[in-house]
Amino acid sequence: MSKPKIAIVAGGTGGHFFPAKALAMQLRERNYPVVFMTDKRIEDPQLAEWNEVQQFVIDGGGIAKKSVVQKLSNSFELLKGIAQSRKILQNNPVAAIIGFGGYPSIPPLTAARLLSKKRRPQIILHEGNAIIGKANAMLSHFATIIATSYPEVTGIPKHIPIKTTGLPVRPDITALYPSSYQAPTDTISLLIWGGSLGAKIFGEIVPYALANLPIEIKQKLRITQQVRKEDLSHVAQIYEKANIQATLAPFLTNVSSLLKQAHLVIGRAGGSSVSELSLSGRPAILIPYPFAANQEQHYNAKALEQEGSAWIIDQNDFSVTALTSLLSDLLNNPDKLSKAAQSHQLVYPNAAKELADLIESYITI
Repeated sequence: MSKPKIAIVAGGTGGHFFPAKALAMQLRERNYPVVFMTDKRIEDPQLAEWNEVQQFVIDGGGIAKKSVVQKLSNSFELLKGIAQSRKILQNNPVAAIIGFGGYPSIPPLTAARLLSKKRRPQIILHEGNAIIGKANAMLSHFATIIATSYPEVTGIPKHIPIKTTGLPVRPDITALYPSSYQAPTDTISLLIWGGSLGAKIFGEIVPYALANLPIEIKQKLRITQQVRKEDLSHVAQIYEKANIQATLAPFLTNVSSLLKQAHLVIGRAGGSSVSELSLSGRPAILIPYPFAANQEQHYNAKALEQEGSAWIIDQNDFSVTALTSLLSDLLNNPDKLSKAAQSHQLVYPNAAKELADLIESYITI
């Protein structure tokens, strides 16, 4: 007997895209047909080659922190997306639909709710942050259950069932767990990542902070940093002048090996990044993105800070002086790095399996 189709909904950026792909692969291994619905930001045009996963690109747009004109325009796009999604779901009946949050989830999950009771799938949300996002908060009122990445998530309605599964991540990152950590001695490997939400300010602050460190530390540094293409030459000049060895790139493709060799990571606190840090057991300095609608990165970073695995610098306080001071303390006291590496508790190496198990339990009821 053939298994029913399952729909997965996620935005096209890495933070949603990679967890969705990890879940899709887990479901395909169990022989479930998978329909993937995403938005126009999709970064992998070969997505449909994921082991026969169907791909659909849906209209939509965010409305949080937008101008009145943008809100009206994006609201119209969301309505178009709902109509598109309803047609797709009518032509591709699914037993369950799983949303990973963000505005791309709104049209397909709303369309699923508008189907007749006979055709309506189980609606399952995944919340990857320590505070529920605005889209998930809205959609939660007709969700069957919400899977979470944290044992405690702020803002989830009390009447909605929840289950902590962790956030599915790329298999090569999951393979790092359990990972040993050795404090730096002769060399100090630093990984600075941030993508579009971090690369600019990190390029403005981090190189100067590292250049201010004592020469005996600078001689040991081995830097890998994500830098915007337009800033590569300038950032490279700063490191060259400071006699610091640095590898710079607009995109980091070998993330698992970079994490494995890193003694310290500097970056944002998105849900995927936090999960990857936890699985790899790496200490981090986190600068939460301050302009998110729900301040979710602040809550994510706090969760790591409270367990002792990370240090937070708010972006308003993120200066050359502040970062130099913290780096000097940590790199002169490597036992602090070791202690932080050993403090990771929010580790879910079987997240994709746990989430797939949860989905199966609802479509077999």
